[in-house]
Amino acid sequence: MNKTEMQIERDFYSFVKNSDWGKAIKGGVYRSEMRPADAKSEDMVVKFLAGLNEQLQTGVVIINTYVPDIITSDGRPVADKKRIGELQELILSFVENSEDSDYLIELDETPHTMMNEEINQHFIYTRLKFKLITF
Repeated sequence: MNKTEMQIERDFYSFVKNSDWGKAIKGGVYRSEMRPADAKSEDMVVKFLAGLNEQLQTGVVIINTYVPDIITSDGRPVADKKRIGELQELILSFVENSEDSDYLIELDETPHTMMNEEINQHFIYTRLKFKLITF
């Protein structure tokens, strides 16, 4: 049986929240659009992006991991590269050790850091491809 967008997002939210990656987050783990607009903490947001319904259901889930900037000696906010590196290693470990019986999870591209200009925070952008056997 095929799963809906909300069911897949919920599944990935649970997978990630209960993983070493999710447990390492100092703030909260949220589903799409649930992170507080004024959040400044280290948080993770799980969002379903796209999917195809066939006998083998496939799609993409995006996980943004927000990491608060650090302030340099001259007062500039910059990405916390040490913390970002630690979390990126946990992302790779999550994908490599994903053992859910229904989903095959792979990276769609290398996790990389981006700046969200609207909130002045850096985040790790992670695209995960999935395959779900539906018969």
